[in-house]
Formats: sequence, C-alpha cells, structure tokens
Amino acid sequence: MKILSYALVNEDYRNCADYDTFITTTLEALVKDLDPIIETYPENVTLSNLYYFWLAPTLTYQIAFPRSKKVRLWKVMTLLFRFVLVLSLMLFLMAQVVKPTLRDLIRDLDSTTSPSWDVLVEYGVRLAIANTYCWLLMFYGYFHVFLNITGELLRFGDRVFYKDWWNSSDVSSYWRLWNMPVHYWLVRHWYFPLIRTFGVSKSVATLLVFFLSAVMHEVLISLPFHMIRPWAYLGMMGQLPLVWITKYMTKHMFPGKPSMGNIVFWLSFCIVGQPMAILLYTIDYQFQKETENGRDHVLTTMYNAWKMKMSSSLSDEL
Repeated sequence: MKILSYALVNEDYRNCADYDTFITTTLEALVKDLDPIIETYPENVTLSNLYYFWLAPTLTYQIAFPRSKKVRLWKVMTLLFRFVLVLSLMLFLMAQVVKPTLRDLIRDLDSTTSPSWDVLVEYGVRLAIANTYCWLLMFYGYFHVFLNITGELLRFGDRVFYKDWWNSSDVSSYWRLWNMPVHYWLVRHWYFPLIRTFGVSKSVATLLVFFLSAVMHEVLISLPFHMIRPWAYLGMMGQLPLVWITKYMTKHMFPGKPSMGNIVFWLSFCIVGQPMAILLYTIDYQFQKETENGRDHVLTTMYNAWKMKMSSSLSDEL
C-alpha cells in the first residue's frame, strides 16, 4: 500500500500543471510544522525520503510531513512500558480464556456425530467478552501506543491515528474513524479516483471501497492459515446492510437518539461479528483435512442436520 501511494502521489506531482503554484500555496502554508529544508519534486525522490516514508506511521505519501522539534525520550520510555503491559494482558487473556474456550469447542464438536448450530451460539457468547477485551487491547496497543512510539522516534508530527469511533451512531462512522491511516489511503487512492476518473457514483464507490477492504481482510487472515475461506469477506460485505440500517434508525426511527445506533454497532461488533468469525476460522483450521480423510466437514454435517430438521418440520405440518 505504501509503495503504491508513493508511486501515485509522485505521478500526480509530475503531471501537475500548476506545480509551482501548488508549492507556493499548499506546501509553504505548512512551513511552520516542517523541517527547515523543504524538498520539491523531483528532489524528493531519494532513498532516504523513501525509507522515511516506509517507517513513518502513515500509508499515504506526501512531499513533506509535519515534524516535531525533537525526540522526547521520556515519552518513548512511557509508551514502551504501556506497550509491554498491554501485550502482557493480551497474552494472559488469550492463554487463560480464548485458547481454552476454542479447545473446548473443538473437543465438543469432535465428540459428537451430529453437532448443532446451538454449539456455535453457546461458544460465541462465551467468547464475546474476552474477545472484546483482546480487541480493545490490540487497538490501544497498536494505534495509540506503537504508532506513537514510531512517530516519536521519527519526529512524525501527524499523530491522528484514530478518532472517537466508540461513540459512532452508525456503522459507517465507525469504519471512517477507527483506522485513520487506512481510511486516508482508501479515500485518496481508491474512493476519489473511482469518482473522478471512472465517473462512478458515490454509492457505487462506497460499495467498491467495502469490496476492496473485504478482499484485503480475507487475504490477511487466509494466507497465514494456508486456507481460503469466505468468512472475513462476508463479514465485511455484511457491513453494508448494517450501514443502511443504523443510518435509518438514527435519522427516522430514533431521531435525536444516536445511542440507539451505537447500541446496534456494539452488539453486532462484540456478540455477532468477531466471536463468530473466530469460531468459524478455528473450525475450518482444525477440520480442513477432514474431507481428505474421508470425513465430512463439521459445518457440512451441521448444515445437513439443519436441513433434515427443517424437512421433518415441514412434513409434520403437512
């Protein structure tokens, strides 16, 4: 993503018809926050400039970044202490709660010949609270602590890595606020080019943004496990109906009560979304060789049992 941004932004500088005007207006307006030496294109295309961008806590390139005056070592040491503490708490929760829960899930599924969907619901509820704490610790540890450590060491001045996503009254606000580096990249290199270059509508551009994000989420999860499954992709694309539902609730069903949309966001996030995805990937990872060994996949068995139950119920009614 960084290499693509570096190439595209420098291409924009190269093709900018009013480049001199851009330098005198946009860049010089930031001079108070920049280093004394201001590079211009193509002088900025150097290995040192590229390496700095690679290490900087941002995904979107620009010809100059805001810089702090000096590295505050006391700040770095404080952030390092927080990082170690957060990492320790995450490992504790994973070892004492998450791992035993997933181990019990596999044991229960392996010990029965006809697993039901009730098992997933039960373990999803058991996993929900611990998973929420782990995710919040991960968010704080990475976006607030680790990125600030990197920014402090590099004297990187733009420290807006997230905004108050926890107060989101609709799902779309959450996706705009929780990961600002990725949000800026998608807007700069995907959303606006789709509208300006290809002439698509804002609704279609939004759909394509979610599609790209869904594919990237699936790749990041599937490749380390050496298996391709649709759960992360479906989870991301399933956000689109939630975006419409929460916006409709906020504007029409509960006007002036943004907390209702916030409740839906937290319930879908903590109870339905992440815990269920963890369970499904755990099952797939554990039983990915069952078909090769002549056994049906546990999800196939659960689906067949549900289908037989529904057929039996329809027959009884008739």
